[in-house]
Amino acid sequence: MSDKSTKGNYEIARERAKEYFLGFDQEKIISDWNLEYDDEYIYVEFFRIPYRIHRKTGNVQSSKDGFVTVREGGFNDVLSIFDFLCHEGEYKVATRTFAAVNSLKGHKTASGVGVDMNSRHAKVFDENRESFISACEKLGGRKVPMGDVGYVFDVFKDLSVVLKFYFSDDEFPAQITFLWDTSTLSFIFYETVFYTAGFLISLILENM
Repeated sequence: MSDKSTKGNYEIARERAKEYFLGFDQEKIISDWNLEYDDEYIYVEFFRIPYRIHRKTGNVQSSKDGFVTVREGGFNDVLSIFDFLCHEGEYKVATRTFAAVNSLKGHKTASGVGVDMNSRHAKVFDENRESFISACEKLGGRKVPMGDVGYVFDVFKDLSVVLKFYFSDDEFPAQITFLWDTSTLSFIFYETVFYTAGFLISLILENM
């Protein structure tokens, strides 16, 4: 598949996600998640980054300066945010215990989704170790004793994810492992876990 067609598919999926969101009761979403809002926007935080969702168009924007300047949401963050907000089910409570994605309660492997998608990013992190660590801390990651380097990141509300990283050695390449709150699949779909992880990796790379 060409880059052009892939970009087109991402754009289509993002537009469908907006339409999906607009079909929901926004007052219920606001109440369920205790969100700030006004007549024009609903406000959320994703990985501690402020976002706003236009209530009539579904457009998603992020900002770090009180929305003086804004950035349009991309595929990974838009689809993740809408799944968090609109995911059906009543019992959404973080356990603060963590497991690999395929060990999560309710896991059903999705066709075409793999669990080892990060080898090329691991190589970049491995070759730029100090920048990688600095970026994790800049993004609010809290160091945990896992792997050679481990950080826990706030994702959405009280839900967190652990990034566990092993540097390369003479026998093994560098490796990224994500550990998810064991209740994650009550918040989002299995596929969305990978969108969320992809967004975190892009944030780290951007801040390196």
